[in-house]
Amino acid sequence: ALSVEKREDEQGGPPFLPESFDRILLDAPCSGMGQRPNMAYSSTLKEVTSYQPLQRKLFTVAVKLLKPGGVIVYSTCTITLSENEEQVAWALKTFPCLQLQPQEPHIGGEGMRGAGLSLDQLKLLQRFDPSAATLQGMDMNSLQDSREDDLISLANKDCIGFFIAKFIKLKSK
Repeated sequence: ALSVEKREDEQGGPPFLPESFDRILLDAPCSGMGQRPNMAYSSTLKEVTSYQPLQRKLFTVAVKLLKPGGVIVYSTCTITLSENEEQVAWALKTFPCLQLQPQEPHIGGEGMRGAGLSLDQLKLLQRFDPSAATLQGMDMNSLQDSREDDLISLANKDCIGFFIAKFIKLKSK
């Protein structure tokens, strides 16, 4: 539920009171490294590395706007550790009021190691990664006897890169 009251922010911040939202979807601007290749466009290193600070600014605002007990879902369409698991590790360290939550349904793979997250934390993340695609080179006739759940799992892994983390805000910061 959105608060009817708005606030004016002379610094150009959001026109909402702190802790105004029950749920926030932060589908953050990202490098798009998980998208199918676009041969007409090439990113520079400066462009690719510019997203992490922007994502952190947006995340900071989202945490301020979220009510205690509220949920933030953070997502990107990239496969980079710096824009995904490193952002989760940063958020958990920066905002002790946040806690990772299980996601339902959980059809993606777990998070990637290397950002300092525990194995239990990595299991709470969902990473859809083109490298997990197991359909390539398979004999499609061999799939006829497969269980429906196995087929759904295979289909969900044959995708472009995508990442999802779900947090709950435990208390006001």
